[in-house]
Amino acid sequence: YYCKLCKLGHDLGYLDVGGGLGVDYDGSRSDFDSSTNYSLQEYANDVVWNIMDVCDSEGVAHPAIVSESGRAIVAHHSVLVMEAFSSIERTAPKLKVEATETDHRLVRDILDVKQRLKRGNRIESLHDSQHIKEESQQMFDLGLLDLESKAKIETVYWQLAQQIVNMHRGLRFVPEEVKQLETSLSDQYICNFSVFQSLLDHWALGQLFPIMPIHRLTTPPDRNGMIVDITCDSDGKISKFTDLQDVKETLPLHRIPPGEMYYIGVFLVGAYQDIMGDLHNLFGRVTEVHVFLDPDEESGWYIEEVIEGSTIGEVLAMTQWDKVELMRLLKTQVDVAIKTDRLKPNDAMKLLSDYERLLQEYTYLSLNGAKSPPQPGNWLPLS
Repeated sequence: YYCKLCKLGHDLGYLDVGGGLGVDYDGSRSDFDSSTNYSLQEYANDVVWNIMDVCDSEGVAHPAIVSESGRAIVAHHSVLVMEAFSSIERTAPKLKVEATETDHRLVRDILDVKQRLKRGNRIESLHDSQHIKEESQQMFDLGLLDLESKAKIETVYWQLAQQIVNMHRGLRFVPEEVKQLETSLSDQYICNFSVFQSLLDHWALGQLFPIMPIHRLTTPPDRNGMIVDITCDSDGKISKFTDLQDVKETLPLHRIPPGEMYYIGVFLVGAYQDIMGDLHNLFGRVTEVHVFLDPDEESGWYIEEVIEGSTIGEVLAMTQWDKVELMRLLKTQVDVAIKTDRLKPNDAMKLLSDYERLLQEYTYLSLNGAKSPPQPGNWLPLS
């Protein structure tokens, strides 16, 4: 088209080849969906050569080539750093379960399966324990099984599951059902962010991003987990991760020590997560830090600017709630409460002060490097 238009007398001079230059998200340099099997130089060579070849054959002057490769240009500029402040573990650490005379027979049945477990019957034991667990759920739904017995059955089931997974480690072939079992045993790392605000493409399109802890790098990971955010939405999680020409459902991570914060980085999020994020659950933009590399600095870098994230008041304003009007409405209710002796004046003033202060605070948790409940390693003996 360019050459034909030029021959018709149109003085164009520029040819826009559009976008489409990919990003190697998984590092495999392959034709996998999350990768690219070509270099930037190869891409440029092919574009320039083909344009030159057509123009020469048509006798048209070479144009100035314009590219709109936005993703490849901006993807690398941004990293999302998440604070993992707690984790939920599926298995109970060294919790001994014993059957009593009042327990349901299913408790004794699953304890018997656990006692008989060995390498030769590990798959059979898995099937037996799954059957018992399903039967216990059905009986509980019908009111025929008490809560304590159900808890014991599920505790033993997850202990059995962990033992069976451990028995398959290092084997050349691992059955698919055992792989699924290992995934179901993974921890949930609760992170101070919103998938819908900061990683919208992962939720909406299944986009994969490189994710890894950004400290404790000299210590081998001892847990496998998925990442969940602090929204109330069941989709607020990351359960698909990059692997070499593959997708894995868990990420190797470290157990979070009590009283410490665990930092996880999500890389290559510059296209275009920060601009497309939404306000689901009223979580606003995150705080941004502009970091510049500088060889003249002792550390090799410096922080050029910090842009504070959205406040609660700013996010409410985006949903048509005015801060001044909210304060006026609360003041009216407080005045009524004081007059009817339902609130003391001193408490009322403190309430108004706290409310006004909170409107100026961050929409995310203000952890300040301190651990907030629940504590890490909390055990969740649920299906």
